[in-house]
Amino acid sequence: MGTHVQEEILMDILSRLPVRSLVRFKCVSESWNTLISEPYFKKKHLNHAKYQPNSQKFLFLKWSKKDDTFHFYSSSLSLVQLVKDIPRFDCPSNFDLANGVKLYSSCDGLFLIGIWSELGREQPSILLIWNPSTGESTILPHSKLLKQLGYNDDDSCSDDDNWGCTYGLGYDSTSDDYKVLRIDLSRDDNNANEILALKSCSWRRIDDKTSGKAYSRLLFGGEDVAVVHGAFHWLGILSRFCVVSFNISYEVYGEIPLPEMLWSLPSTCWLNRIRFDAGVSELGGMLCVWYRYEDTFSLWAMKDYGIKDSWMKFFSITSNGFRDIRPIYKFSDDKVLLSMRVNLTIRIVNRIISNPTMSGKGSVYANLIPLS
Repeated sequence: MGTHVQEEILMDILSRLPVRSLVRFKCVSESWNTLISEPYFKKKHLNHAKYQPNSQKFLFLKWSKKDDTFHFYSSSLSLVQLVKDIPRFDCPSNFDLANGVKLYSSCDGLFLIGIWSELGREQPSILLIWNPSTGESTILPHSKLLKQLGYNDDDSCSDDDNWGCTYGLGYDSTSDDYKVLRIDLSRDDNNANEILALKSCSWRRIDDKTSGKAYSRLLFGGEDVAVVHGAFHWLGILSRFCVVSFNISYEVYGEIPLPEMLWSLPSTCWLNRIRFDAGVSELGGMLCVWYRYEDTFSLWAMKDYGIKDSWMKFFSITSNGFRDIRPIYKFSDDKVLLSMRVNLTIRIVNRIISNPTMSGKGSVYANLIPLS
């Protein structure tokens, strides 16, 4: 058997192993270390992990009142587990000073996390990307543009006429890099979005002329950003209330029309002072829009990306008594996992699972991608 064939067989075997085993196997020999560190091997390993039946897990964030600390737990979607049996991740050292933590976004097992050292601030003191599989994390630099636009010296947003910012994390297949998009939620028309490529680790203001768009606004205080078909998506206003898209590779904006029945809802709610929450999510590779109107929560899915007539209503449920409802995951039988705030109840449509004391979001894959 040729050396090349042996290497291919070894690579195929190793690519199916968990990350913790591979980290140990790097010490076996220099050739194994080189193989496991190869970009091609990392992609192969990630692709295997994505399609393994039990690899799809969710990262939950729990705050402990007892010792005032934050902890992350990984829970399987295919296996029933007791809370005490759910494995806990070692958090980055930055969490020692955390008074607040937020999971902004996830991509390929990498998580974009905001850490607040002081509560009451719009912006996190630390913004980092964390790989829970390897334990690596990297702190992202603060945006200089935020200070230029009137943010405080401590890198938090000013309270004057400002709604702060939100962030999304996605993969650029053209440059083989991960990118972070900062979306400005300012009320004024002078807001500006920025993007950061992980390899360069520096913020760059998006050229409005190149993008063909002067500004965007996220409505209703929502901060949901969905990554579908190589683009970031959020609710906003261009020529009208719509889904705003931003292509990760080409860095251009787009507009996706909403279902017609949603066009007039925002203005109707404002005029009648009716509570209206809305946002976007990715479920089973589809772009989805959810909204809560009066006491009803509804979810719409776009079956064919970019085709307006392909919007279909997934379901509507009574939301009376529930707050902060979010769709998290779609199972193969089309059941949808929702998170909602009633003592942090986690529920599947038509079937209540449990009442855990944890909340969170994001899929976890075994990921070897280095962050340093």
